[in-house]
Amino acid sequence: MISPTPRAPLDSWPVQAFDARFGLGWWTDPAVLVFQATVEQATAENAELVQSWIDLALRHRKEEIAEAGGLFIFHDWRSVRAYDTEARKAYLARMRARPRDYLRHSVTVISAASPLLRMAVETGNLVASMVAGRKVEIAHDPVAVMREHEIRPPAIGTRFPGTGRPSSRPPVAR
Repeated sequence: MISPTPRAPLDSWPVQAFDARFGLGWWTDPAVLVFQATVEQATAENAELVQSWIDLALRHRKEEIAEAGGLFIFHDWRSVRAYDTEARKAYLARMRARPRDYLRHSVTVISAASPLLRMAVETGNLVASMVAGRKVEIAHDPVAVMREHEIRPPAIGTRFPGTGRPSSRPPVAR
């Protein structure tokens, strides 16, 4: 079993979901999904995996998401250096298939040293904001984002939607 180790500022968070093909995922209140990529190259496979995790939340936490006015998604993609065209296409296709009101806000943190990645993410975010009708933004400092949006660690025992895995033990990587 591979034991994932989140990077700061998520390094003290109890692991809820991990897949070596992408990275880590958490569910926390109120209706917040947090993702931390561990890969350097974003591919269609990565995009499909993240979108599958989002679909799990939409199915298994429907009432909580509605009460919060939609999902807040926080992507920590500081490890990502490049983004395949097919990854962007897969990601946006899955977003387009969802109801317009599923998202309340999204922030993607990328390395400031990646101007080409920033352009790719900005293009994707423009489409995403039109599809979801919500604010989608890019940032460079995950701590500032977490502070501004009051993103807190999940309580021990909180499970990632649809997995049945408690947050106190990391799931087996694929």
